[in-house]
Amino acid sequence: MAKSDNVASNRQRCHFGDRRRRHRNVDLYDYFSDEPWPKSRRRKRTVDRIGSLPDSLLVHILSFLPIEDAIRTEILSKRWNSLWTYVPSLLFCFCRGMPDDFVSFIDKTLLRCSCPKLKKLGINLSYYEPRFASNFNLWTRFAAVNGTEELHLELDGVAYQLDENDRYVFPHLLFANSSFRKLRFSLCSVVPTGVVCWKSLKKLSIGYVKLSDYVIQEMLVGSPVLEILELYNFYGVNRLHITSASVKKLILKGCWIGMSDDLNPELEISMPNLQSLEILGAFGELDCRLVDVTSLVEVTLDFDMKFVRQLNILSELLESLVNVKNIKLGTWAIQYFSRTLEELFTFDEKHYWTSQKRIFKCLMLNLKKVEFSGFIFCRPDCIFSFTQFLLKNAMVLQKMVIDINEASSDIPKEVFQAAQKLLSFPRSSSDAVVMLYA
Repeated sequence: MAKSDNVASNRQRCHFGDRRRRHRNVDLYDYFSDEPWPKSRRRKRTVDRIGSLPDSLLVHILSFLPIEDAIRTEILSKRWNSLWTYVPSLLFCFCRGMPDDFVSFIDKTLLRCSCPKLKKLGINLSYYEPRFASNFNLWTRFAAVNGTEELHLELDGVAYQLDENDRYVFPHLLFANSSFRKLRFSLCSVVPTGVVCWKSLKKLSIGYVKLSDYVIQEMLVGSPVLEILELYNFYGVNRLHITSASVKKLILKGCWIGMSDDLNPELEISMPNLQSLEILGAFGELDCRLVDVTSLVEVTLDFDMKFVRQLNILSELLESLVNVKNIKLGTWAIQYFSRTLEELFTFDEKHYWTSQKRIFKCLMLNLKKVEFSGFIFCRPDCIFSFTQFLLKNAMVLQKMVIDINEASSDIPKEVFQAAQKLLSFPRSSSDAVVMLYA
């Protein structure tokens, strides 16, 4: 058979064959035929949809990648060669390797950065050494010159062992910067040598730093629009007397008692405009007192209580919460009610709360939400007596949320029985709802 007859036969099979096999026959025909492929059969060139996007959108996409991955995109093409240099957020986190290489990487990256205004610069180095101070000075100057809105300087790990004189000195250049909206730093030596000017600062977080009442006041005076103040593992502060109308939230996460020379550490809080307070973590024997918090509406108390002095601290704190509507109590607070009372007093704590005649104003007039986190069934009767006391006396309570500890949630029978018992308690508020999460 002539070649032309074979071609015609193939074409005929393609035309009259099964529709489901038609595409396969055409491919075979095109493969064996000497004729060029019809234009309709040719493979279309793929469209580079990402490459067709404008540079501004590509830079926005790159800003979600770790800086190392963003830099690697420069090998894609000439167009991508410098796109990453316009990323407005630069986050550097030392995870492994040599700290010298990490410091050198930051130096080279910032040298190529072309973004005229940074939104965020974050540096997390767990192996700070005094010889890196000059590098940090260059980085902080870069942040100041480029109008950085959010700056994080996190020094941790081995740096905890550094002597106070060997820590990085927070430069005056940063104290006089009106671009910052969020500022977070740790393990630095903080001594303002001039006027603090943080005119745009909304949130200030300071950790593992020796502070003083004077330093705190200087910072607050220079932050007229500050809304959130966070202190974690701090020491040296005895009084937080803040009259600023802008500061609405205070977060205290542990106190570095071991670094303080004070044998009887205390912290007195007077913030008449404060609306939200969180006290979390380990505070050792710190005596924390609320003097004036009349505007407070939300409170979270989740600090440990391993010392005798803290027996009365929680009670005093609760008595100070006159207008509070939402209270969240952590595991330590629950253990305090269920165990510590029995150890230090001579009465049966199981019936202590249910027999309590004392009237708390916040229960009668303001308390609307209570949340228990890490609920444990090690002493169920003692814990139930406290929840029963709240339900009985909280006259405007709307919601009680109980988040069961993971260890307890593995016992479904106890969880079910606990839910039944909680729902059986009388409530003085007809709107009160009890929600149990296992």
